[in-house]
Amino acid sequence: MSCVIGGDPVSTTTIDFSDPAIQANPYPIYAELRREAPVFWNGQHWLISRYDDIATLMVDPRMSSQRVDATFRVLPEDVQRELQPLRVVLNNRMLLSDPPKHTRLRKIVMKAFSAKAAQGRREQIQAFCDQFLDRLEGRDVVDAMGEYATPLPGWTIADTLGVPHDEQEAFTRWSHDQVRIYDRPGTMHDRIAVMRQGQASMLEMKAYLEGVIEQRRRSPQEDLISELVMAEEQGDRLSVEEMVVMVIAILVGGNNSTAHLIGNAILTLLRQPEAAASLRERPELSRTTMEEVLRFESPVQATSRVATEAIEVGGQTIGAGDNVSLLFGSANRDEAQFPAPDVFDVARSPNRHLTFAHGPHFCLGSALARNVSQIAVLSIVTRFPEMRLVNDEVEWNEGFSFRSVKRLPVLLGHRLR
Repeated sequence: MSCVIGGDPVSTTTIDFSDPAIQANPYPIYAELRREAPVFWNGQHWLISRYDDIATLMVDPRMSSQRVDATFRVLPEDVQRELQPLRVVLNNRMLLSDPPKHTRLRKIVMKAFSAKAAQGRREQIQAFCDQFLDRLEGRDVVDAMGEYATPLPGWTIADTLGVPHDEQEAFTRWSHDQVRIYDRPGTMHDRIAVMRQGQASMLEMKAYLEGVIEQRRRSPQEDLISELVMAEEQGDRLSVEEMVVMVIAILVGGNNSTAHLIGNAILTLLRQPEAAASLRERPELSRTTMEEVLRFESPVQATSRVATEAIEVGGQTIGAGDNVSLLFGSANRDEAQFPAPDVFDVARSPNRHLTFAHGPHFCLGSALARNVSQIAVLSIVTRFPEMRLVNDEVEWNEGFSFRSVKRLPVLLGHRLR
């Protein structure tokens, strides 16, 4: 092939997404992929970078979400046996399943995740935001990531589920350990270490949640776990194991991705002060602002699929059994879909980003994530209108699938009185 990536022929190079320069700004590489090699073999998996191709593959029944076994097969046999409990839980996750299993689980629980249910929690979300911001009052420099964006979703999700806020620190640790499983640590040694830690945290979380679920069976409350216990679709209910796995998925997925979204939004608005000013002047822009953050600086950069049979895409043949990475971060900057894609526009409409996926696997928790992030970001930029970055450069977390900063030191300045 004659096209090049990073100056090297496509046929002889791969892209190292652990490169700090790419992690700091992956968008030039994405643009080059869309232009030169929209369906690109990166050594172990295909990279799909164009919006239309990704949207099409998301609804193609030949693209399977059941990718857990493929991940485990590359591990040594003794490690596979050791990590069997983790494998069982991951295989039972709705996100990692295909129809009819996925369809059944989604039908049972979808009412509990409705936009109406999420809307009813806005007042409590605002109260939590105010509590966290009150703690920052009177200080010059704070870590907006560690002291606000990261703990806040844990509180809101814990409240939604109906578990104590004083367990939030454990939830954050459990979630962090488990979300790392979905990325691609560099060496086999690193991968095994991450999976062992993820299993340890999963087993702790599982034991805790089994106790909570049993309590709700005896005494239902007005919370999401009680709703899951009582959820029914044409006589079908979740088993205890399915409920545990569902709640683990909510805590792991919702906690991390929403924290990353809030952090990315604060950083983006501080880098675009005119956008922050527009949001303060017109709070009604909070919805379109957060949709633009979801597009412009997506906390979820990629998701994976496995081809169950050969598929022709963009002039390339994806073979049966091949791993495929769908680059949401690239699709959301695709020139063919978004006018001026590298411009951050708080009023952009329409904004059909793919951050919450597309088709049958569209994110069930999207309504709650939108509510939490809209309220959280509007609250901090309004409370501290003079807030600014301590340093222009920030350190991004390592990883391929998710995008977030490690820390976000900010000068608060004077609050709005």
